[in-house]
Formats: sequence, C-alpha cells, structure tokens
Amino acid sequence: MQDFIKHPLEKPFVRVPDQYRRPEGEMEGMTSYKKEFTEKYQAPARAIKHDGQRLAQGRFEGEPTYKTDYRKWDMSGRVGPYVSQDAWQPPTNRFEGESTMHHDFIKHDARRRGMIKPPQAAQMSDSPFNDRTGYRDAYIKHTLEPKYVHPKEQYKGPGAPFEDMTTFKRDFKGNPGEITRSFKPDNQAFSSGKPLEDVTTNRNDYRRWPMERPYVHAHEQYKKPDGTMEMTTTHNSTYRELPLDRVVAHRPSSANKARNAPFDGSTSYANDYKKWEMNKNKPMMRDEYHPNTAPFEGLSTQKAHYIPHELQPNRSFRPDNTAFQSGSKFEDGTMYRTDFTPKHVEVCPVLGIEKGQTQFQFVSTDQRGHKLYQPVFESVQSLNGFQSPNRMQMTAA
Repeated sequence: MQDFIKHPLEKPFVRVPDQYRRPEGEMEGMTSYKKEFTEKYQAPARAIKHDGQRLAQGRFEGEPTYKTDYRKWDMSGRVGPYVSQDAWQPPTNRFEGESTMHHDFIKHDARRRGMIKPPQAAQMSDSPFNDRTGYRDAYIKHTLEPKYVHPKEQYKGPGAPFEDMTTFKRDFKGNPGEITRSFKPDNQAFSSGKPLEDVTTNRNDYRRWPMERPYVHAHEQYKKPDGTMEMTTTHNSTYRELPLDRVVAHRPSSANKARNAPFDGSTSYANDYKKWEMNKNKPMMRDEYHPNTAPFEGLSTQKAHYIPHELQPNRSFRPDNTAFQSGSKFEDGTMYRTDFTPKHVEVCPVLGIEKGQTQFQFVSTDQRGHKLYQPVFESVQSLNGFQSPNRMQMTAA
C-alpha cells in the first residue's frame, strides 16, 4: 500500500448530442388526399349471387336439338365397297379348335433313349482282386544269422574306501566371533505418546494483516420527475371511432326453409343407360383323361434287363497301428564298442599311503601343514661304488 501512488484521472470525452427542441405552433396534418377526396355515405355493396338452379319437378318429354337436327338416313340402296375377288374371305364353317400343328403333326410311339452319361457308381469286377506285386514276387526272404553280442566287463570298485577328508575341512575351523546383527527394520509402526501438533508452516509464518475495503463509488439515487406523463399519441388523438354495423351474410331466404318433398336421386345416366345381358365365352374343354384302373400284369424294363451281381467289399489297404516286430535279437554292436580299447587306470597312490600299501614313506611336514613323502627304492650301487642320488618326492595333503 505504501508503493501505490494515486494519480488524478480525467474522464474520457463524451460528445453530448443536441437536445431536441419542439417547434413552435401546431403541425398541419392536411394532405392532398384529404382536400380532394369527398367522403360519401352509402350502403355497402351487395354480393351478386344467383338464387340457385331451379329444377323442374316433372320429367322432360321434349326432343333435344341433337335428335332434331341429326337424322338417320336410309342406307339400303348404297353400293358396298369395292373389294377384289381374290381377297381373303372368312370361312363359313364352324371353328373346330384344332391348329395346323394338330393336323400336320402325327405323334409316333417311340421308345425312350437310354442315357449316354456313365453311371455314378463304381465299376465292380467279378474276378477277385489280384494283389500280387513285383515286390512280393521278386522278394526272397533270407534267414538272418544271430548277431554277435559283445561281452560286457563287470564293474570292479576300488579296494580302498573313499576318504572324504579335504584340506579345507582339516585346516579351516571357522573364525570365532559374534553373529552379524540384522539391520532390517521391524514391522512395528512408529508410535509416539505426544499429541499431534497442528502447527504448520503456513500457520506459523502467515500473519493476518489489517486491510481496508476498496472504494466503491456510490451512484445517485433515482428521482422521479415532477408532473404526470402524457400518454396521448398521434394515433389516439387523430383517430376517432365510427359506428359500424356488422356485415350480414347475403344467404338466400330459401336456404333456411325445411323441405318436405322426398329426394329425387334419379340422374340422366341412370334413366338412359340400359344394362344389356351378355354371355361370357366359355373355353372349349377337351375330353378328360381317365387312367386305366386295371393292374399292370406285364414285366417292366428295369426288372427284365437288371442282373443282380454279388457285391464283394473292397479290402482296406490302410496300415494297422501295430509296431513292426522282428524275431531276431537286437544288434547293439556299435563302432564305439568295436573299436574301443579299454586302458588300465592307475589308482592314485595317496589313497594307500597311511595304510602302507604304497612305495612311499613319510619324510616331514612343512610350515603350511603339508606332509612330504618320498618313494622307497632299493639302493643300487654301481660297480665303481657310485650311488644314484635321483629320488622323487611327493607332497600329500
């Protein structure tokens, strides 16, 4: 609020329109139409409407103009039209209802032709099926010699028992010490006996400063103008209501009168038109077909020509699901078994050192705890008295 500097503001320029000034005097409403037009008073125009067509009650017995002016002339002495003698003359005989096709066409009794189309059924043969193939005729089954079975050598285990003592088991005895404590947090929730503090950063740092309300400009109150408002308009002052009568419908006086005479619904068409009797042309019907009721005593073509043959079912060549088995023994001789030469595997002398079954003797133990052994040989002295010093040493765990 201290940094705000209030500057004076000028209101924007608003152009004030000129006020309306009513001209002095009264407006002359006289027009050329009012001067030249003379108002006349007379009755409203009456609609020109006929009272309606008047129909005579009796029957018309006179002759119309058509019958009087147009007469029927006598045409008995008139010569007929000129027609050539070779022209077609309609026959005088009665129409029998048969066409040229019935006269010219003679129906002959012909047997029905057999179908050239081969039948859909498979052609069967009376002779048995010949299943002899070239393989079956040319194949010669030879006897097989029994296969050579290679003798298997039996497994011989070592004579000395297996010593499972290792250097690690003998030398390493573990380091004495406490068990490493687990730093894994427990699953217990952190709880405190103190009440929950509701003091937040916003509540602690925020301070409520006193503020003034913004300035609101008060508008001037509405003041009702003095006097009464004149509600008269140019239309209300100039227009005057004239007395007018309601328009009466010019309906004939006979329309509302009731008529006791019956309604005559006869028309010219109903009186002059005569209904002639007409016979419909019936179609010519031939003699109906009556089938023979006697039973058929002959032999049909199918029974006369059909020869039944004995049907033999086809043998299925589908292989069965049984495995192929042979009576000979299984030949398990492979190239590995035939070419493999077994070699003698020497037993490690360390296994029999402590039992005295080897040619090694204990010498000493080094700083690391390793035992040193050396082979035992018979001293061989040469002729010149020189003893061979070459000896082998062996280190055993």
